[in-house]
Amino acid sequence: MSRPLPRSWRPLRRAAGGFSLIEVLVALLVLAFGLLGLAFLQTLNIRYTQSANHRTAAANLSHQVIDMMRSNRVVSRQYAALTFNSFPAAPAVAGCGRGAAVDFNANMNVWRCEVSSSLPGGQGQVTFNGDQVTVTVRWNDDLSQAALGQAQSTYVVTTRL
Repeated sequence: MSRPLPRSWRPLRRAAGGFSLIEVLVALLVLAFGLLGLAFLQTLNIRYTQSANHRTAAANLSHQVIDMMRSNRVVSRQYAALTFNSFPAAPAVAGCGRGAAVDFNANMNVWRCEVSSSLPGGQGQVTFNGDQVTVTVRWNDDLSQAALGQAQSTYVVTTRL
């Protein structure tokens, strides 16, 4: 059997009887700020993932044009016609599939189409310096370069053919 509490303890038991409304509101406020922080982290995660996706596409496209030059070294110097100004203002909507006849001009046009459709505002350039070739791909990326005051990201590859 339980013994009744001494008379001196009874007021302490009533004082610690439950939560007050203010304590509940403070707990809800802390929870709300925590959930708001998680939502902000989720949106940043999505934006950084998209930026990383663009960098991966730029790397793949840069190496693709280098492989095209290595596959036909006779016309590799003609890839210098790929300049930033040679890209269309708007990306192609119909896709960039290769035709039945694959030649140098078709390869360049397909690469232009893939760069401009894979990257927002994507452009590329090929320059030669002796036996070295430099491929530069740039695109609009407001996230990764925003801290530097630039709206474009650039991926540069220099290799020897």
